[in-house]
Amino acid sequence: SEAPDAADVRERLLDAAAALASEGRLDSAGIRAIADRAGVSSGMIAYYFGDRRGLHEAMLERAFARVSAEVEAELTRRDDEDDLLDRLLHIHATGLAADPWIAGFIAREILAGDGPARERFVAMLADGPLRSVRLAIAAAIERGALRADLDPTMVLLTVASASAFPYLLGPLLCEPLGYRLDASFRDRLIAHNQTLVAQGLRAPAPPPSEEDSA
Repeated sequence: SEAPDAADVRERLLDAAAALASEGRLDSAGIRAIADRAGVSSGMIAYYFGDRRGLHEAMLERAFARVSAEVEAELTRRDDEDDLLDRLLHIHATGLAADPWIAGFIAREILAGDGPARERFVAMLADGPLRSVRLAIAAAIERGALRADLDPTMVLLTVASASAFPYLLGPLLCEPLGYRLDASFRDRLIAHNQTLVAQGLRAPAPPPSEEDSA
């Protein structure tokens, strides 16, 4: 059986690897460096994850599970609210800010790869909140909260891209465009995207009735 602190050791390893990834140092860090950062022996990585790739996949699964849980909770709590997209933008950007390495990791290890990791990620997407979010967007269009001419799939892709793109291309664009992937940028990105949603996707307010203007 696992030691009583097994879950803690596993989380510490994931935290250490995520911290190195956020600093852009995970690829160059050896197994021992990751373990030292976590304060455990290097053999623990093989014990819990098998190898380095297993560690990377566990990092992705944990980050994805966090965001998925928040989205599902939001849909359950506010599926008939008109500010759903604002909340989804906030959750997505906050999740990316907490794990800024994730967008590049997906592009490098999942989209450009082929094998079990790719299949597991596709399964995570299929079993995750994507379908529920699309249905919630369609419902918002149907009840008039969003513009009637919108396609729910296009809205979903737009919302996801608006948050992910700056993090995906951060290593290339941060310096020439003068931005940093810090908490201040996260807050500015959320506010900017919410403004775009308000001005571009929300249905216009109905004109006042004669009774209201009387």
